[in-house]
Amino acid sequence: MQRNPVKREGYAAIRGLALGAAVVAVLAGSAVAAPLSVGAAGVRDAGLPILRVQKMDTMDEAYVRSAQKELRGHGYHSGPVDGIFGPQTRAAVRAYQRDAGLPVTGVADQALVDHLMFAQPKVTRFAPAGTGVVLDIQRELAKRGYYLGPVDGVEGPITRRAVQAFLADAKVPVDQGISPRLLGAIREAPPEIRAR
Repeated sequence: MQRNPVKREGYAAIRGLALGAAVVAVLAGSAVAAPLSVGAAGVRDAGLPILRVQKMDTMDEAYVRSAQKELRGHGYHSGPVDGIFGPQTRAAVRAYQRDAGLPVTGVADQALVDHLMFAQPKVTRFAPAGTGVVLDIQRELAKRGYYLGPVDGVEGPITRRAVQAFLADAKVPVDQGISPRLLGAIREAPPEIRAR
């Protein structure tokens, strides 16, 4: 008995589609992707273990990352901006909420990020007010998320990189050095100029 070549090609196509679907499901982060096989009885489980892929809640991670970045700009968070809501981030959130007069929930959500970004006057934990131009520039750049180092009035490489990043985003001539003129340019820049 001779096999039907059209039927055999159909099985090969189904096998290829099943394998492709399994690979796409794994790469796309599908909750369950099982290897499949095709035989005379049709498509069935190949008997291999089922792959389980845990999907992260990207919105929660985005809120945590944004909160960490903003808290850092306000002088509350000194850890990495990694989207992980650990004890250091929770303590920074609670301290900010307490100082800002908000309910102390310890939760990094959209309401917290909005408050950090838009509430006036800004609540910060920076070094006591100083008269140095470098200190004032560090404060202004930290509010916009460009300066992530210590607000100490020292013109080091972190301060210079933050200034260059701000100048590039604000389309201000690059020949600006640390000066009262630069401080004025930062303060006069539109509020939407912020570090990405």
